[in-house]
Amino acid sequence: MPLNKKTNFNLKIFLKIFFLHSLFFCFGTTFFVLLFHTKILSNIDILFYRGVGLLIISSIFLLTIMILYRKISHGFFTVRDLILSLVLFFCVNLTFFTHLPVTAERSISVFLLDYFNKNSERYLTKEEITKIFIDKYLYENKAIEKRLHEQIFSGNIKQEGEKYKISNQGQNLMKFYRLMRTLFNIQKP
Repeated sequence: MPLNKKTNFNLKIFLKIFFLHSLFFCFGTTFFVLLFHTKILSNIDILFYRGVGLLIISSIFLLTIMILYRKISHGFFTVRDLILSLVLFFCVNLTFFTHLPVTAERSISVFLLDYFNKNSERYLTKEEITKIFIDKYLYENKAIEKRLHEQIFSGNIKQEGEKYKISNQGQNLMKFYRLMRTLFNIQKP
């Protein structure tokens, strides 16, 4: 029964569509997270790229499920609904993934907090913290090697033998980051 004759708004249909979008989002997100516990794309050793690949696979799987549902429901879930659900799923999961798991994997702050948490019974001096950072984060965790590998893979750094140099693409990326620093008034590191 329409609640508003001008817009022909129907609360029951709205709630059903909202429920379907929510259900598909939860289903797709669960599938995306579970893929990280499989061997799929495990040959990609850069978390960000593997995650994007798994998100694309999840999106294709989710789209397939939604198309099947659309056929079963005789078109109740429209093409517009399919696109909206897929875009919402992809964008929210990409944002979540890049802000939490990717950041946690590479963040100095997360590393320091984790170390403090594991050693919560004692206080550390700045010198001790610096030594721990260098010994554990840089050397044991091979942070420099990981970042060089990542940037070479991304095309931002070129390697020749044992030497590295920024590529044209890397220089253009840095121009973009300088613009972002200016726009958002971020202090230069």
